[in-house]
Formats: sequence, structure tokens, C-alpha cells
Amino acid sequence: MNHISPFGDPLLRPKWPYSDAVIKPEIQGLRFAGKYADVAALSAGDPTALRPHIDDETRRRVAAMSSSRRKTALVFGANGFVGAHLIGRLSRDPAIETVSAVVRPTAEQTAGQRLQATVDRYAIEVDAAKLRIVEGTPTERHFGLSDVEYFELARDIGHLFNCASSTSYTDSYLDLRNDWFISLLRMLEFSVTSTRKHLTYVGSIGAHLYQKPDDFRHPDSWWYSGYAQMKWVNATLLGWLARSDTYSVTLCEAPYVLGSTDHGVDPGRVYTFWRIIELAIAVGAIWDGPGMNYVPVDVLCEVMTTNAFAASPQARLLPSNPEGYGHDLYAELLGLDLVSWDDFVERVTSQISPKFAKTMLSENIDTLMRLVHKPEAIFPPGFDTSWCDNRRLFEFYFEKAQLRTLTPLSIG
Repeated sequence: MNHISPFGDPLLRPKWPYSDAVIKPEIQGLRFAGKYADVAALSAGDPTALRPHIDDETRRRVAAMSSSRRKTALVFGANGFVGAHLIGRLSRDPAIETVSAVVRPTAEQTAGQRLQATVDRYAIEVDAAKLRIVEGTPTERHFGLSDVEYFELARDIGHLFNCASSTSYTDSYLDLRNDWFISLLRMLEFSVTSTRKHLTYVGSIGAHLYQKPDDFRHPDSWWYSGYAQMKWVNATLLGWLARSDTYSVTLCEAPYVLGSTDHGVDPGRVYTFWRIIELAIAVGAIWDGPGMNYVPVDVLCEVMTTNAFAASPQARLLPSNPEGYGHDLYAELLGLDLVSWDDFVERVTSQISPKFAKTMLSENIDTLMRLVHKPEAIFPPGFDTSWCDNRRLFEFYFEKAQLRTLTPLSIG
């Protein structure tokens, strides 16, 4: 088999003929209405432009294929914050046989050394006896593996988890497309290779910023970023595939993912949340608005694992705090004034940096948070949500956080 990507490089050469108007698919059997259907859907704000067509041959092939019942898992993005915690959760489960972690080596470190550094940083307990390192990358054909390695892996794996993503809020969608949209297509292909496997994809509630036509015409910014657009595209595609009998997928829409309930440490300033907290402390105030939706990373991993290994996995999850709260909690715990949004922006502008206020605070975050942080939480049936104690958790997070002291000269 050879594939042909949307860019014309030889990757998967399907047997059926194509007209110029039909996309050359990245994965066998999955076609779209146009050559760059994802870009067209995003440009027009039209999810129907990304509706895939699954050819009859693929439907028949997968229908005759057994669903993998193996208690084995393959994790993409294993070296990231969520991925490493998921590796720990899966490996500690007595019912799970092996956990394969896809990690890229660097010139300085082996794949195993990179994963160990992440595990050590977040104090994650991993059953090393169950762990298998796969030195690969989801952005390459067959994940950069040989054909023999790829098909052996396809036979061995029962469940896929995609935690890989970009954390850049300045790259455009086209900058991210090849890595994060095309790689999802590669994972979908793998999910119906040899056996039918369930794929869990970690999305983002940031995709909900795109709801009406004007949102898609919005200039790129810190908030309306290529990252959010990429999450919208991937969520849209998975939404269509969830309606099919060919692919087994779950979209797990994550809110802000904070530290675990027992360790409380996360990547810190990589997250916009902590940058806002630093600003609030620097100006001695936070605006009077709703608290963000969040989920501790260990809870997120428990939700994904519980759902994936259920007899009938849900197609959509949104694990977040089931109990709402407001910024008055932050103000109380951090000793801050509770002010209006306009007053907060004025304080940042005058005390920290007008330039910074025009970038990170260029949008009314209060309005955006009300769009994406909805009073909605979707868990597997019967999932225990007693973990949610907003006061206790934020006391814990603020105690563990290592924050910068912001001044006009320290913004970066």
C-alpha cells in the first residue's frame, strides 16, 4: 500500500480513481469533498465541508474485522504532561497488560530518558515492567516505524490515546496543520489496521470559541489562535466519524488541565491560566467573573481510561468541575481586590505593560470564558466526582505554584 498526502507526496496509493476536485486522502478509504477540506471548513465556518466519505470497500473490510479486546494501549504525546500521567494510570491498572509510549528521541536524550525526566518532574508512579517505549512520531508515515514494526504494533494494540498537541498560541492553523491534523488522520488509519481499535482524542474547550460565522472571520490572536482552530477542525472530523460504524472514537474535550489531586504540579506558565494569576497578583486585583472550568490531570486520565475500556465507550466527554465558582474565590485565597474587567485591564496597562495588555488581554477574557466555560460536565456513567472541592484544590494549587513576580521589565 502507498499513501498520497494532500501535498502530493507518496504515502497511500488507493485503488479507486480520483477527479481533480476530490482530496487525495492521507488514509486509505477516507475521502473528503475537496483537496483541502479542513481549510475550506475552517475558512467558511462550515463543518459540513469536512464531512468524510468512507468508501464501501473500507466499510466491508472493517465490518469483517474483529474489534481488539486486548488490554493494551498506545499513547501518543506520552512525554507531555497529560500523556505521562496517562502512562502512569494505565500501567498501574492490573487489568492492562502493556502500555506503549510513543516518544521521539533527541540528540541529547533517548526516548526513554525523555519520558523518565517527565515522570520524575511530576512525581508520576509508573509500573516500568508494563512499559514499552516506541521511538516514533505521529507526524510521519507509519509513525516513522518500519512496515514490519508498524503492522506488528497494529496487531498488538487494543486502545489508542492521542494526547499529542501544540502549546503555541501564536502559530497559525497552517503552521500546525501537517503535525496535528495530518497526524490525526494517520492515527485513524492505524485504528482500523489489522484490528478495529478505539481512539480517544484529547481536544479542547477552546474549540468552542468558534460557534458562528463571524468567529471564523476573526483575526488570529492569542485566543482565536491556530491552536483553537486546529482543535475545532479535529473535533469536527471526529464528530462526523463518531456517527459511523467504521471508526470507534471518543472526543474528550478538556478544559484547563491542572495538577493532580495529590501532587498539584503542572507545566505552570505554559498555561494561560497561570499567566493571568501572575498578572492578578502583580496588580493586586482580579476581575469579578466566573471561575474557569478545570480538571485535575489524574481525574482526566481516570475519565479517559474508564470510558475507553467500557463495553460501549461514549463518543464525547467533557470532564470538568461539576460545581461552579467565581473569581471571588481567587481574590479571597490570594488577598486580591475584586474589580470590574475594565478596571483590571486598566491596572495591567498602567502598572505592567500597555503592549502586553494589547496582546494577551486584547479580547475580553470574561466574555470568552463565558462562551467556552459552560456549566456542562460529561463523565462516564456513575463516575465519582467527589474530587471536586474548588476551595481545597485551589488552595493546594496556589501553594504549589512557582510564579514569576511581574514588573514592566519582566514581561516576556
